Amino acid sequence: MPGDGDNGDGDEAELLRRSFRIAGHQTSLSMERVFWNEFRRLAQGDRRTMTALITEIDAQRTAGLSRAVRVYILKRLRTGD
Repeated sequence: MPGDGDNGDGDEAELLRRSFRIAGHQTSLSMERVFWNEFRRLAQGDRRTMTALITEIDAQRTAGLSRAVRVYILKRLRTGD
């Protein structure tokens, strides 16, 4: 999965940028390490790639993509998924 080179070590607040191809277009997202780690865990738990999950979020978003992904993560954590 793109961005999986990060082993989770380091400052949780460090801002990291990851690149993905969504709908045939290259895009990048910046989020704090703690969000990337949680997003990776959620995608793995769903047996999906991060790219597949980001593509789904992108199709439903009404705000910036990084913000939409962070809100998605928070909602999943709140519901215990």
